[in-house]
Amino acid sequence: MSAVGAPIDHELFWVSGSPYAWRVQLALEYKDVPYASRRMDTAQLAERVPAFLQLNPRGKVPVLKTGSAALYESVAIIAFLDRAHPTVPLFGQTMQEHGRIWQRVGEFENYTRDLLDVEIVRPLLRGYAKDDPGAMRASAARAYDALGWMEQALSIAPYLAGDDITAADIVALPNIQMLLRVAARPEAIEMALGLEDLRVRLPALGAWLSRMEKMRGYDAAYPPHWRS
Repeated sequence: MSAVGAPIDHELFWVSGSPYAWRVQLALEYKDVPYASRRMDTAQLAERVPAFLQLNPRGKVPVLKTGSAALYESVAIIAFLDRAHPTVPLFGQTMQEHGRIWQRVGEFENYTRDLLDVEIVRPLLRGYAKDDPGAMRASAARAYDALGWMEQALSIAPYLAGDDITAADIVALPNIQMLLRVAARPEAIEMALGLEDLRVRLPALGAWLSRMEKMRGYDAAYPPHWRS
């Protein structure tokens, strides 16, 4: 994983398709930080294996183990990596940049992520979306509203916090990609959620997605089970 031949100080515990683990993988790969991959599956997490609970008592991924210390929560891990490996900065180089990037991270985490994840992605993944198609269509409409600030920001600059990829882009990308993935499901199309047209209806966001898909490390971090 990254920088072949370099010493490996980090171990990343992750599950394929977890947007939160994917964030950390993107940060590691973009920064070209070597790490040992410890891929897990959902069954292992469900079993709440004691050895893993010692790393994260909440029993969730991602977890980054560095030496004898373990860190969890994706944004905290990215912030740690930015201090530990500052050559490719993700949280800016000036106070103003730092604050702006954290603002964008907060906007996505507080006002956008949960709507996408809780109201749209989970129902479609877990098979209960068709229990209430009207509610799903209402959530899809709210999703477009919730993504409006991103469309506005990206119509001014190529990335969420300016001219360069930052933690804000890396935090947002996996959740948006997950939304697009479930929006293409037959049941989502049947319910006329309209999310499969997101790249067209939000052209600045669509162009940003295309740029992010070309970022260094994107292919290496891409969820392996999505390739099949």
